[in-house]
Amino acid sequence: MSMRAKLALPVALLTLAACGSQDEPSEPRPDAAETAIPVEPNGGIGDGAPSLTQTDDLAQDDGIPARYHGAWDYVDGNCNPASDLRVEISADQVIFYESVGEVENVSIGADGADVALAMEGEGENWNSRFRLSLQGNPERLVMQNVDYPSDPTNIRKRCAS
Repeated sequence: MSMRAKLALPVALLTLAACGSQDEPSEPRPDAAETAIPVEPNGGIGDGAPSLTQTDDLAQDDGIPARYHGAWDYVDGNCNPASDLRVEISADQVIFYESVGEVENVSIGADGADVALAMEGEGENWNSRFRLSLQGNPERLVMQNVDYPSDPTNIRKRCAS
């Protein structure tokens, strides 16, 4: 066999091998923008965190959500700290004019937060529950006493800090 034939044989084999691999279908590699994010059956994004629907109606360990924090007064009030309708809300307590409620439990729902309070004031102790929601904007708080639904619902405005 001539030298030329000896060199041509490996080149021919490599060419055939290359052609053979091109004929086999291969899966295209997706671009990063096309890579799917895993989705959990409940709507989560696959990171193990609860979906938004899972957090509805769950007790919250962090207390009252921050969107309700601050000082609030009756819509026609002047936000004076001496106002008898002023209320101050933090994560762990609600301070009323003559009483203080320590947060015992918070349940978050689609329409707001239900807050169970251990109340103390004027030498008395009792339990009370309120539903908190924002009315149309973050500057109007609807505060309804769940234990006395016949009581008028209090709509309060946010006071400057």
